[in-house]
Amino acid sequence: MTENGRLFVNVAASYGRSLVALVCGLFTGRWILMALGQSDYGLYGVIGGLTIFIDFFNMLLADAVARFYGVAVGRAAVAQDSAAALEDCRRWFNVALLLHTLLPLTLMAVGYPLGVWAVRHWFEIPPDRVEACVWVFRFLCVSCFVSMVNAPFRALFIAKQRLAELNLYTFLQTVANFCFVLWMVTRPPDYGPWLVPFAAWIMVIRVLPELAMVLRAACAFPECRLRPRWLWDAARARALCAFAGWSVFGALGDLLRLQGIAILINKCYGSIANAAFSVANTVNFHCGNLAAALISAFTPAIANARGAEDLTHMRDLAYRTSKVAPLLTLLFLLPLALELPQVLRLWLGDPPPAAAGLAYCVFAATLIDKLAVGHLLAVQANGRIARYQFFTGVAYCLTLPLAAAFALLGWGLYSVGVALIIGSAVCSAGRVWMARGLVRMSARYWLGRILLPLTLVTLAAAAVGFLPHLWLGPTFWRLCLTVLCAEAALLPLSWFLLTPSERAYLRTTLRRLLNKKTNR
Repeated sequence: MTENGRLFVNVAASYGRSLVALVCGLFTGRWILMALGQSDYGLYGVIGGLTIFIDFFNMLLADAVARFYGVAVGRAAVAQDSAAALEDCRRWFNVALLLHTLLPLTLMAVGYPLGVWAVRHWFEIPPDRVEACVWVFRFLCVSCFVSMVNAPFRALFIAKQRLAELNLYTFLQTVANFCFVLWMVTRPPDYGPWLVPFAAWIMVIRVLPELAMVLRAACAFPECRLRPRWLWDAARARALCAFAGWSVFGALGDLLRLQGIAILINKCYGSIANAAFSVANTVNFHCGNLAAALISAFTPAIANARGAEDLTHMRDLAYRTSKVAPLLTLLFLLPLALELPQVLRLWLGDPPPAAAGLAYCVFAATLIDKLAVGHLLAVQANGRIARYQFFTGVAYCLTLPLAAAFALLGWGLYSVGVALIIGSAVCSAGRVWMARGLVRMSARYWLGRILLPLTLVTLAAAAVGFLPHLWLGPTFWRLCLTVLCAEAALLPLSWFLLTPSERAYLRTTLRRLLNKKTNR
């Protein structure tokens, strides 16, 4: 399969999985609340919060492993000595496997007794639910441990660009969870509440696919071979930990920005404003997941190109990511933004008063952030990320004092959202500027071929999508017509943003699909 074909399959599989997860999530969230009840639902969220940091750290360390794998795989593809290239990949695998075994063992040795103590003595839990919550914590710990140990195997799928297979596991997880939650909400158990059985099911549905990935990777990838003499390599271990450490610094800045702003809103504007911010983040999370499908497909391709020393191709892929990621986000974000008050009323019935306004601010911040995501991937593939992640982490953190200053000046709740937009704009501009020196990506090209055309396409599609508002009131039929008008304008206009090679590839792909359909 050609690289363009592989990218197309990976993007389609990731995008389809995200759509299924979005649709299923709209139902399962409500059903879980109905089955568990408000009290147990809240307890599950509190106990689950104890493992959020483990999942967060595991994700970043796994991304670091995937980056080094991707570079090694790309280097192996053009290497004269294939045996030496294979050995290099195996060395990275063995070092990663050791780190991803020692780290969860250390975290569990320290965190498990502390977590059990917190459940029994610190959290405000009804006495008759304490033991149930301890079992929930145990199940979550098993899930996190298996996920961390499996990260080197999962990273091989990413580095080899086998994302369609990874998405198949996730798709099966989503469907199985949907069926179980549906059964759970329709058939209450005879032996008591659902909290412990639900936690046990979540453990099973997370652990089984992870084990399947291990077996599949061991059979499919020659790089996946355990060699005790290669388990410890100080230089490689330092490189992995340094890369992951700087990634953690940048990601923690983003986490601090969002959590700090939530606390700021609570202190300055009250719990109702917090509810509005939560609704805005929930809607934005689902839209952002759809763009993440594209990013996950392009990440290993960019790392492979860097490993093969094909820097021109790496930059082309990075530019393409910065162009297509906002477009895929706009496919859902634009019609949603045009009809957001109506959508919130249909979804929530009586949404918090400021939910729509804050959602517009969060949408804008997310869209601005996606404009330079390709530059981020190129710099990560290059490996020199210390200065880059330091700038990103500091810029994200400074969003919080800016929002606090706006609030203290009495500029209102929406000024906090404006601070988010400013922070994202500074980060995106910084990414573009720093990528000039680190990976030789042109800021002028980004301005002229990505930012300006995307802005014009967005404004034109928004104007067409707004036309039904001139004649119709806020009804369901206007919502449908707005979606049709916005998409009918956005899709053709997006064609003009593509390069000639991208248009030729799309024509060839569509022609091949039509021929297959005709032959049938």
